[in-house]
Amino acid sequence: MAKQTSPTRALLACGAVAGPMYVTVTMAEALTRDGFDLRQHRFSWLTTGDLGWIHQSSMVLVGMLTVLFAIGVGRMVRTGRGAVWGPRLLGLFAIAYIIGGVLRADPVAGFPPGTTPEMVHTTWQGAVQNASRGASSLLLIATSLVIAGWFAAQGRRSSAWFYGAAIPTVFVALTAVGLAIGGNPTALAFLMTPWIWVTALAVHLYQREAKLRHDVPAGRGTRSAQCDDQSAA
Repeated sequence: MAKQTSPTRALLACGAVAGPMYVTVTMAEALTRDGFDLRQHRFSWLTTGDLGWIHQSSMVLVGMLTVLFAIGVGRMVRTGRGAVWGPRLLGLFAIAYIIGGVLRADPVAGFPPGTTPEMVHTTWQGAVQNASRGASSLLLIATSLVIAGWFAAQGRRSSAWFYGAAIPTVFVALTAVGLAIGGNPTALAFLMTPWIWVTALAVHLYQREAKLRHDVPAGRGTRSAQCDDQSAA
């Protein structure tokens, strides 16, 4: 039984660790990179400069972990409304992060240190990297609505409301925190909101998979138990 379920749990665990890892590394960079100013700089600009490879690697790693998590979500969400597009959209969200990590943002005046306004110009690489950030936000919003629809179809209204409303609610709350502490009010919101949602879903499904594994009688597979669980919902 453990051999049947451990791969799914491992995939779900990838989603649980991806967000905290990425946010921690990003904040450490933002607070230690010379010239980076939280009050006016975007976190994606950490991909520039001699140390840009650190943030690039972090983005690629978090994207890869989230792709694995999306596969795990697909194993848990097998039938019902949103069972196909929920994991797919989550995977595309992850790919947007990988693209953002492979490419570098364009330098801005003052960052990296020594960059003057005359040195700032737009490159195709910077434009695509910037577009990947906007795409990731839209893809996660779409994912949240599809996943919320899946929970609603299973009769889990509270989970549907939570995953459908969490992104705007958390974003507004973190923006309020940003206003209270000064600086760029939406910086923390854009950084943390997506990963709070992803982490919450990962922990939820991980715990659900553990419950299914515990409830499955000997000789039955996890897949059949998931179908029974969804039919009873």
